[in-house]
Amino acid sequence: MTGKGHRISTFAFVLGATGSPIAATMSFFGSTFPDSSEYVFFGKRRNRYHRRYTHWFVPWLALAWACFSRSGWIVPRLSALVDGRNAHYDVWACAGFWFMGCVLHILEDAWCGTVPFLRPWKRDVGMHVFHMAKKAGEMSAGEVNFVLCCSGISFIAFMVRFFTVDSFIQFIITLWRNI
Repeated sequence: MTGKGHRISTFAFVLGATGSPIAATMSFFGSTFPDSSEYVFFGKRRNRYHRRYTHWFVPWLALAWACFSRSGWIVPRLSALVDGRNAHYDVWACAGFWFMGCVLHILEDAWCGTVPFLRPWKRDVGMHVFHMAKKAGEMSAGEVNFVLCCSGISFIAFMVRFFTVDSFIQFIITLWRNI
């Protein structure tokens, strides 16, 4: 996937799953790190090692788990980060969501290619649900549809948090009367 596709789908997924814009933003920032870290580790030989060591989910998931366990498994809150009371828990939670952005990056790459599973040097798990565009940095029609579907489902999950059954029925009735 392109960086744009990773950022949008990761942000939407985490926002829909947690309802926290801070968690979604931290995941947004971490969502392209597995690709950008290849430049640091491999330099000009980046393409030779693409989707190998940096796309092995185990270290990213272990780091996320460590950060979440230090945070007490909370979702970060802006109020705690601003006023400073117990803010260290929220900082650890932000770091955990940053690493979850890395994990989601790898899962998203598995939809359009292969990534390592048990052996970090061999890409052996994945599927080709859609193909990438020929031009670098350009989103293919399949990737656009994938990102729109992920974002739409996540938006629905985010909106469901604000409705109870009664308020949702009242919303539909009001909407129907105003059409």
